[in-house]
Amino acid sequence: MAVICVPIMDNQGISSPISQHFGKTPYFALITFENDEIKDIEIVESLGRHAGGTMTPAEAVANTKANIVLCGNLGSKAIRMLGEKGIIVYVGASGTVENAFEQLQSGMLKLADDSAGCSGDH
Repeated sequence: MAVICVPIMDNQGISSPISQHFGKTPYFALITFENDEIKDIEIVESLGRHAGGTMTPAEAVANTKANIVLCGNLGSKAIRMLGEKGIIVYVGASGTVENAFEQLQSGMLKLADDSAGCSGDH
């Protein structure tokens, strides 16, 4: 079983649009995935500093049961922080939560590393 985290713009479940700025995402979708299918989706509010919280978004994700993150892009610091917690990060996701899940399954997403990190000016 895997728990996949996707940063999202609003609470529309599987139809929620992906947030293209990981550090400023207002919500995270947590998808419980088992045997090639989605078992459950939970939407949680971001506790990240940019959203008025007290931790980085990477710390907020690390405090969930997520072991995979799917996102459009994120900074190299977040990539390192998530990696240190054993969380695998994929970049290049677009559209909705459902689209990101399909992109992962079809091999369209790139495994994040420091070269995949954004500079913040998007």
